This record gives sequence, C-alpha cells and structure tokens, in this order.
Amino acid sequence: MKLEYLRQADIVLSKCGRPTLPGGVTAVPICKGFIMPMVLNPGENATFTKEITTAVPWVLRAISSDMASASLVGIRCQIQLPNGRFLFGGNGVDIGQFAWVGSWRWLQDPELRCEPGSKLQVTLTDTTPGGLAAATPVNILFDGALLHFLRGGELVRDYSLASALPRYQGTVNENIMAPCWMQNGGILTPDGYEDSFMVYASADPIDQPQVTTWTVAGDVVTVQPNPLPFEIQIDPGADFYVRRVLLDLQFTGDATAIVRGKLRTGGGYVVNDNFIDLARYLCGAEYPGNWLVKGGDSVFIDPVLSDVAGDGTVTYQVFLEGFRRRKL
Repeated sequence: MKLEYLRQADIVLSKCGRPTLPGGVTAVPICKGFIMPMVLNPGENATFTKEITTAVPWVLRAISSDMASASLVGIRCQIQLPNGRFLFGGNGVDIGQFAWVGSWRWLQDPELRCEPGSKLQVTLTDTTPGGLAAATPVNILFDGALLHFLRGGELVRDYSLASALPRYQGTVNENIMAPCWMQNGGILTPDGYEDSFMVYASADPIDQPQVTTWTVAGDVVTVQPNPLPFEIQIDPGADFYVRRVLLDLQFTGDATAIVRGKLRTGGGYVVNDNFIDLARYLCGAEYPGNWLVKGGDSVFIDPVLSDVAGDGTVTYQVFLEGFRRRKL
C-alpha cells in the first residue's frame, strides 16, 4: 500500500466519531479478507490453518461461507480464533447453518484484532451417516481490514487499538453523541454496573441440555419431542441482554424438514408473532438493539415442524448469546 494512498484515505475519512489516539495518531482501515479453501473427504476430521500474512495488524469483522443456508448438512464446523478462543461450544455447528454471504454473514462484534503471523484454524468433521458420498469442497472467507496507523502523514508502527481508549477523550475530534459501538468501544456499561459475556442454552427442567428431537418416517413425524415448548432459564440476580440467537439444527438419515418457531418470555413479551424459520432468519444475526430479559425470567421456544420428508431424525437446540448485567 503506497503511503500517499494512506494519506489520502486518512484525509477523506471523517474525524467525526473517529477517535484520535494520543499524540495525534489515527488508524486508517483498508479492507482485506482471507479465503480458506478446504476439501473434506468422506469420514474425515480435518483441521485447516490460515496464517495472517500481513505487515500490520488485521481486524476480523465478519465470516462468510459459500454454503447457502441448509444447502449442506452433515459437516460440523469449529473455528479457533487467533486469541485462542473457540467460536462455538461443543463440537461446533453444522456448516449449512453457520454463515453465507452478504447480509447472511457472521458478524464479529466487537471486531477482533489479529497480529501479523497469528493463525485462524477451522476444523471440519464429517457427521453424515455412512459418510459423505464424495470429497466435498467448503470455502470460508474471513473478512476484515488492515490497520495502518498514521501521525502527521507518516506511518506509526506497533500502536495500540483506538478501542482501548475511553469514550470521552477531551480531543477536538471526538463526538460524544456517537454511540460507543460506532467508535468500536463495544457495549457501554453504566456506572455502578458490571457486564459479563454469557451464552445460555436450552435445557430441560433438571438443567440437562435439551436437544429437541423429532423422528420422521415415511414423510411424516412419528415421534414428537416432549416436553414442548422448551425453555432457557435466566439466572436470578442479573439481567440478561440478548445480542443474537444461535441455533443448532441437525438431520440424520435422509430426513429433511423446516423448523419454525416463536420466541417469547415468561413475562409475556413476544419476539415474533408468527412462526418463522429461526435458523434461517435469526441465526447469528445481531440485533440493532439489545433484547432485555429480566433475571429469573425464562425464554420459551415454541417449535413447529413443516415440509417433512424422508426417514430419520431432526434435532434442534437454541442458544442465546449476550451479556449479563448486575449492579455492583
């Protein structure tokens, strides 16, 4: 990247709402993605690695896949980020339910800074009964931006992220009316409160993971799950703010179906009035505003199976990702 281009970009980018680091240092983000092409053989469990081959820090902002929603089942995906964190719990999620392209991308919020030489790892596992019919290609795009730090039109190396700065900096370029997420500050925690990241999973009344299963035979449902609806209990003592809903949908045999559902709370709040395909429309999509569920309340999921075909089973589990907020 030519220095003159970076200088021009630095001038064009609005200073309104864009933090200026101490010493007048500004960050110029240049879009950059890493494609990870993979091929999974029948019955295989394989790990693929992509190194961040850049000279400057790179931030991960979104993940795309060439597998359309529900277009491929039977391949589990697990992603380990450069900071060592695994993106999903358990053995991952079905690649056909994870991400696609455009507005279907997985949003990484807040964006994750990755240093040059760090690595992204993706593990694919064939869970298809009897194994895949043939070697199957899977492509994932890790989308983000390079961070070039400038001061006075000259490059500055090894500078910390602007997100580490407080929101109110007292500089001439700050915009105190801009929300903290616009300045890459994440969630603003009010004074006197403490926030902690949390993922809740659907569970039965004795707190065992509840994976709802239907049995399908001859294009009809022969065994219904019990109990229905199932719920996610929020611990008392702290309110839970839902950032997004995650779903794990799996099929065995040649069974196919669409699982539609409603989300509601024990307090009577209804997220969606009509039954919708939650895995397709809500899975991984981040809410523009946080959905507040009071501590001690429960989120109920009413599932309905439709467009049933084939023989096998359909399993379904719901997760809520967000943060718990408690008063100090």
